[in-house]
Amino acid sequence: MTNPPNLEAHLESGIGRLQDGLDGFAGEPGGRMRGAGGMAQQGLGEICDTVRDFTADRPLCALLGASFLGFIVTLITRRRR
Repeated sequence: MTNPPNLEAHLESGIGRLQDGLDGFAGEPGGRMRGAGGMAQQGLGEICDTVRDFTADRPLCALLGASFLGFIVTLITRRRR
């Protein structure tokens, strides 16, 4: 028969392998969401950089675009009242 110290070591290693397998299967809790959030934040940062560069290069076009967008938003909100 197996003596108790070897049995404990064997059980501990088996439990450790099981936990590692479950961690690999399920992933870190919230890890996928943090990864998606990081990707979204990176994408939003790139969009903000592009808009900032565009407004620096062509301020008149940016002003006209913002005015047009404000006009459209005003039309949409006035119709709802």
